Amino acid sequence: MADQSNGPPKEIKQISDVIWELPTSYKKGMLVPARIYASKSILNEMDAGVFDQVTNVACLPGIQKYAYCMPDGHWGYGFPIGGVAAMDVKEGVISPGGIGFDFV
Repeated sequence: MADQSNGPPKEIKQISDVIWELPTSYKKGMLVPARIYASKSILNEMDAGVFDQVTNVACLPGIQKYAYCMPDGHWGYGFPIGGVAAMDVKEGVISPGGIGFDFV
């Protein structure tokens, strides 16, 4: 994990008002970009674990198009809470650790 502080990495690019992207050059092994759906204020409050975990998801074999994180994103187990990914049925992975969960 590069930066432990709150807030997004400097490499993040704004795609629209609520879409942010970390390019494949952000972390060695990323196969697709990581996209985060959040307002700027929500993005700035996300912990470093979100960015580390969503870019780890972007490294999984068979991932399609993007690794996603929704506005509720925060550090989870495997995927960040709010993380979503689609995998190719033949080339992809099945990971029970990919399911983020919270305790209330």
